[in-house]
Order: sequence, then C-alpha cells, then structure tokens
Amino acid sequence: MSDPKVRILNQRLAAIVASLRHGDMLLLADAGSPTDEQSITPLSSAVEYIDLSVVTGVPSLGDVLPALWHVGDFEAVFVTAEMAEANPTGRDLVSAVVGEENVHEIPYKPDYYNLREKVKVLVRLGDYSVHGNVVLIAGYSSAPIDPQRLLASK
Repeated sequence: MSDPKVRILNQRLAAIVASLRHGDMLLLADAGSPTDEQSITPLSSAVEYIDLSVVTGVPSLGDVLPALWHVGDFEAVFVTAEMAEANPTGRDLVSAVVGEENVHEIPYKPDYYNLREKVKVLVRLGDYSVHGNVVLIAGYSSAPIDPQRLLASK
C-alpha cells in the first residue's frame, strides 16, 4: 500500500495556502513568537494568525515545513542569519527541504521583525527551537522574485 497523499487538513491553513500569489509570504513561527498587543513586538492586526500548537514541540518545524513545501506553490524561504549558529539542526532541515539555493538569510533584528508585518499569515507552531522561524515565499511559473524586493519598505 502506498503512502497517503499529503494534503493540508486544517481548513483555514488550506484556504490560505491556496490563496497565495507570487511574492505573498507565510511565516512559520516558533512557539515563542510574540503575537498579542501586549508583546514587546506585537503582530499587526493586518496579519492573519493561525495557532497550530498543541503541546511543547508539536507540531514542529520538521512536521510542517516539508508538508507545506510539498503541497504549496513556494519558490524560496527567508530564515534568520542567526539560525545557523543558534539552531543548526533547524537550519539543516530547511536546506534539506527547500534546497540551499532557495534559502535567503536575513538579520533577526530589524529585518525579520519588519518582514513579520508583510506576511499574509503567521502560523504558530509548537516548536521551541531557537530561531525556528521560516518565511515561505509563494512562487509562480515565472522567474523567481528578487528577495530584496520583499525586504524593501513600502
């Protein structure tokens, strides 16, 4: 018997992934990512928030990233420049899933926090890994988008 087809079971997440267009971004955030208004770095109310966390570590980046990369139309990712040192296992996972040529590193402060305000949705995981955040960039059958355009201020 073959493995079942990979598909997104969370109804809202499936709808969001289906709605992404070239250059739209989805943030997979670790469990420690601040999101509420009382946070030091609150999340903009313009960014949709989906909490998938169940318990510490579940789901992990290793559970969700490969599934989304497989079923979604993504061309690249952003990770923090600090991820390689702070979370080498996570960084290796990202590279293995998406290919090193599709990984773009950005400084945690201020670039990562500025990018959080540009994503369409933040998906909170149960992952407690330091710098366990990955921003997926939606693709299209045209040339890849220049990551610097996504980092530029509006």
